[in-house]
Amino acid sequence: MKRTLIASAAFASLLAATSAYAADIPLKAPAPVVAVYDWTGLYIGTNLGYSWGRGSTDGTATGTQTVVSNLAPTTVTPVSGLLSGRADVNGFIGGGQLGYNWQQAAWVFGLEGDIQFSNERGSGAVICSLGATVCPTFTRDYKLDWFGTARGRIGYLPAERILLYATGGLAYGDFSGSALMTAAGTTALDLGSWSRINVGWTVGAGVEAALGSNWSVKFEYLYMDLGNVGGSSATNIITASTVRGVTTTTNLAYVFNTKFTDNIVRVGLNYKFGGPSAIVARY
Repeated sequence: MKRTLIASAAFASLLAATSAYAADIPLKAPAPVVAVYDWTGLYIGTNLGYSWGRGSTDGTATGTQTVVSNLAPTTVTPVSGLLSGRADVNGFIGGGQLGYNWQQAAWVFGLEGDIQFSNERGSGAVICSLGATVCPTFTRDYKLDWFGTARGRIGYLPAERILLYATGGLAYGDFSGSALMTAAGTTALDLGSWSRINVGWTVGAGVEAALGSNWSVKFEYLYMDLGNVGGSSATNIITASTVRGVTTTTNLAYVFNTKFTDNIVRVGLNYKFGGPSAIVARY
């Protein structure tokens, strides 16, 4: 009995000492929970910017030149010349975009479409290689009313909330123009107008920064080429001159076409759907 009491007392003392030692051991702090931004998701946004474009008109003027003289038989000879003109087509743009991103580690892949309203306008002279006395110069007016793009995006994350990306794809827009010819001593001649929705291509690059959980701001540059966007033709462009009893009359037909390219810079604000960033524990 005495031995049992002694053993019980010893066990109780050991248990008390073990509990006291365990109480003195500091507990390991739980792993911190950190929010990591995730670029994956659907987003919608708006943008505003400026663009400086170039309308380029080229074509031909072909016809006949008739020379009448009292001293020689009348002659009729074919003539042809080249038409060439350039004009800056600049203005402000604004619109909206819709897209979706997929993030894989430090890479982001996405698709984006946008639609833009534009007040880009410009005009310039189109000159004929035959000279103004034979082939009068005319004025070409250009206008881009709206355009849009459908692009892919591929980006890299140098930091969690900073996205550097390249982009490219389809471009389309409504480009219109008109032409008016004026020659000395004649009434202005309307060479016709046109408006056409054309399809081309675009490439560019940008940077986007995430703000909070759902918002981001971006700066972007695009180069857009809408290709051959419109043309006109005009016949019976007649000029005549008389020098020392010799009358020279030129009858020409004009055929010309316009190409349009554009440089676009814009800032945009996006809202990403799908709630806050992913929550992970970092050990």
